[in-house]
Amino acid sequence: MAKNGKNAIDNVSIYDYPIVMIQVNIADLKARLSFYLGRVKEGHEIIVMDRKTSVAKMEPFRGTSMYEAALTPASKSPARLRNLKIKSVKQKIDELGVLREERDRR
Repeated sequence: MAKNGKNAIDNVSIYDYPIVMIQVNIADLKARLSFYLGRVKEGHEIIVMDRKTSVAKMEPFRGTSMYEAALTPASKSPARLRNLKIKSVKQKIDELGVLREERDRR
């Protein structure tokens, strides 16, 4: 029995190899996203860390199709979108000034 109270067999995947949980910080994930997505496609689970705190878990999709799982029928006709009244903003906004104010607050 291991120190954590689990048997060694508990750490073996269905493919008969040891499971190693991959941990990655957010900056590294952003820089190497394709690499980590490839690892997920291979069956690995990845824990996303913000400093020393886990914030997310990436794991392989286990359904038949992601689109089948995500699609829900529309409750109303999309034709209704043509009748929406869109109000334009009449106030002039100084985008550069807003950015400067936000940076000065930091």
